Amino acid sequence: MVDEGLTALGITAVSVEAFSHSDLPAPLPWTYVPGCGEWTPEQCAQALAQFEVTKKKGHAPPLEPEVVEAVMQCIGWMRHAQSRPGFGIIGFSS
Repeated sequence: MVDEGLTALGITAVSVEAFSHSDLPAPLPWTYVPGCGEWTPEQCAQALAQFEVTKKKGHAPPLEPEVVEAVMQCIGWMRHAQSRPGFGIIGFSS
């Protein structure tokens, strides 16, 4: 549902689905984790730019409040990562 919300807002550079992959980002060694993925600094920057384009259009599609909250949390993560040059996001899922 979060990915659908991101896409509805024009954000296609990142996906929470990416956090369900089973490998840790390189160069970390292999280990069993329920799911792990990453958003690179470049992906975060692109996603934030896509969000700004949607904001400038001045209208957002109707989304469930929980989806809006989750998407805004993702935006917050990306803004935090962007404030630290070279940082991306690593996410885990179960």
